[in-house]
Amino acid sequence: MADTADVVVVGGGVIGTSIAFALASAGVAHVTLLEKGALASGASGRSSALIRMHYVNEEDARLAWASFPVFRDWCERMGGPPVFTPTGFVAVVGPADAAALRANVEMLRKIGVDTTAMSPAELKTLQPHVNVDDVGAAAYEPASGYASPAEVVEGFRRQAQARGARILPWTPATRIVRRDSAVVGVETAAGRIDCGAVVVAAGAWAPRLCRELGIELAARPKALDTMLVTRPPELARPHMVVIDHVLGTYFRPEGDAQTIVGVPCQVWDIDPDTMPTGLPPTAPVEGAQLLTHRMPVMERAALARGYRAFDCYSADRHAILGAVRGVDGLYLATAFSGSGFKIAPAVGACLAELITEGRARTVDISAFRPERFAEGRRIAGRHPYAPRRDHQEPTR
Repeated sequence: MADTADVVVVGGGVIGTSIAFALASAGVAHVTLLEKGALASGASGRSSALIRMHYVNEEDARLAWASFPVFRDWCERMGGPPVFTPTGFVAVVGPADAAALRANVEMLRKIGVDTTAMSPAELKTLQPHVNVDDVGAAAYEPASGYASPAEVVEGFRRQAQARGARILPWTPATRIVRRDSAVVGVETAAGRIDCGAVVVAAGAWAPRLCRELGIELAARPKALDTMLVTRPPELARPHMVVIDHVLGTYFRPEGDAQTIVGVPCQVWDIDPDTMPTGLPPTAPVEGAQLLTHRMPVMERAALARGYRAFDCYSADRHAILGAVRGVDGLYLATAFSGSGFKIAPAVGACLAELITEGRARTVDISAFRPERFAEGRRIAGRHPYAPRRDHQEPTR
């Protein structure tokens, strides 16, 4: 006899556990989350977990802004130890994008975000170790920072279970069962679970699961390269989180002694089950060049380690969220394109509202609907920056 649930969530990362928590909090009695390995063993566990609101489009910014209080006030809202480290955040752009940055700062301020546009000289005063020679402008968020990925996922797991959700790690979803125009269950290695709704929050595994249902996602799995360095004594005090649109990278402190560096990567269509997790030989060299260009004092930093992770990137580099038209009971929360961690609390709330009430109230997520690509309505900001190299597909 098959097991049963009201909603099955496929994926045990930050998105899946946030959705399970929000569904259980909304009173859904039988929520089951399936994860093929340990919780946070995919993209979430290797996330750099930047917590910031700076986007060039309002839709993502509103999700980040709605999520921010959850990270900031974690102890009061979720219990357990704090998960958020406030460091301040800056986004830097080149001279050609300075006007766009100022326009985006105004958009964010209208939403309510505490952010300010700065000149290169003002940035230099704020962060003396930063090289501003090729910077045209910067956006500063004094309250932003980064989170602990494992602690966030564990917090959502703990509170979801406390509200009655069933969390099943080491239980892969082998197939979503569809009957005519509706999903009716999920096959697992331990047997079938009959249910009325399924949320695919499986990251890089989502395209495969959807393809087996006859649904082709406008999304592709992609590798992400990251390295950690031990800072020199001159930077004993942690620096701010930096997203560098000039160089196509980011830096953030990791504790009191190390810094995480994002290395641009153009390796697409990876298999998350078999992808090697080590960095290619060229990545540390490139990461060091980027880091020392922006922060010359880092020439005396020492490489600690590096790793290759993965995520699912949509065709417009924004999440795919919402119900699948023509397949009753199927919902998607995937293809976050390297930026899902910071918006996970709001995504969880929105998906729970959509499933239980028929629409999302926390933030309007209609722009992220799966069918937008077929409709020719891709998400784009009014004032974009020069394309990031790691977002572009390699030329052949």
